[in-house]
Amino acid sequence: MTAMWMLAAATRRDPSLAWLQLTASAVTTVLSFGVAMLTAAFLRVPSDEIGYPVLAIVLVGFVFVPLATLGTATARLTARSRDDRLATLRLLGVSAARVRRTALAEATLIAAIGIAAGTAVSLALPFALSALTIYGQPSTPSAFALPIAVRAVIPIALTVIAMGSAMAGLRRVTISPLGVRIRRDAPRLSWLRIVLGAAVIVGAALLTQVVSPEWGLAVVFVVLALAVLAVMGVLGLVGPWIVATTARIRARRTSDGARLIAMRSIADDPKASWRQVSAIALTSFIMVPAVAMMGYLDVIRASDSREIMTDDQLLMFADARTMLLSAIVIAFLVAGCQVAITQSAAVLERRELFVALDRLGIPRGALMRMRREEVMMPAFVAVAGSAAAASLLSFVLVLMMLIMSPISSATLVLLLAAGILMLLTGVSITRPVLLRVLTAPERGE
Repeated sequence: MTAMWMLAAATRRDPSLAWLQLTASAVTTVLSFGVAMLTAAFLRVPSDEIGYPVLAIVLVGFVFVPLATLGTATARLTARSRDDRLATLRLLGVSAARVRRTALAEATLIAAIGIAAGTAVSLALPFALSALTIYGQPSTPSAFALPIAVRAVIPIALTVIAMGSAMAGLRRVTISPLGVRIRRDAPRLSWLRIVLGAAVIVGAALLTQVVSPEWGLAVVFVVLALAVLAVMGVLGLVGPWIVATTARIRARRTSDGARLIAMRSIADDPKASWRQVSAIALTSFIMVPAVAMMGYLDVIRASDSREIMTDDQLLMFADARTMLLSAIVIAFLVAGCQVAITQSAAVLERRELFVALDRLGIPRGALMRMRREEVMMPAFVAVAGSAAAASLLSFVLVLMMLIMSPISSATLVLLLAAGILMLLTGVSITRPVLLRVLTAPERGE
């Protein structure tokens, strides 16, 4: 209990990180409830059109991974922000098991408070979502009501994820009474990653071009799903290699000190750099064919060809646009929060570096620019690479969008730019964390 009070007292003296963790947990909870409510609304549509259950499943699948990643990053920040205090407890003679239990309890408690706040806020979501039009009619709050079991499971599941992530984040903390953590250089990534990734992407693209309705609807659906999943999988394999290679090239060619440090930091751990932009990479990959499809359907709806569609299909296409925009907004919010969390953890882990640079007289504005470079370069690689892979996979759709629907093309560019802007906002939010590290008494001045 004394150990818990020591950690709690330290948190009260420096509440900025605790507030960031609480806010991230609350945002994760609200977005999770929002996804569940939209899914429930699509499942309740009084239509026999099979597209509505598909939309509901796609919405959950689209945002599940980013939301789970955000919850994991939040819990790990909670653990990492207590590293020094946990090491101090070990130095004072507190057992490793007790330190681990104390830190796990604190991380879970912070997450639980944020989840409880998010759950309370979510009570107002049905009224906010009722502004949407679904199945051609204004919605009511009752359309977004969730069963009691679902409302109970969501916060419990999020708390369990937070607890498990905190346990993973504490693995390297209580190794010895001095809390020593071993840091090793990140292994170089093999160029075979890019060969394998290119082969999978080209193979998937060819497969999508030769697939035929004659194979049967079920077979076509399975083939297309496997192609998409295969490309999504190799993005995480190829992305770190491209990020590391680009960072090394830019580091050799730049004369800007801030950019040099940023590129070296990325090259040292490209997998971590990729993870913080993985949400926007996934969003970009799905957004390109989705927006292209929406543009193509808009052209059909505005032409005489709309007569071949049933009323339910036309309404479903409008609802698909609503689902797509909702998923994009959620994914961008998650991406911004994820960057804020991962950048906060990075500042804490590399506090010695930032303090040393500050002592050398490097302006703090340059330090912030360095941190923006660390995020923006992987972000541009993620957006451009994912969009290119998606365009290759859905070449015909994208080509038709460019020719027949310039407005959809412009919308796609604006949406991708909005995602980049959200990441910049996530970096800017963490400025107080950097200033706290630079002005902390323990820097020894």
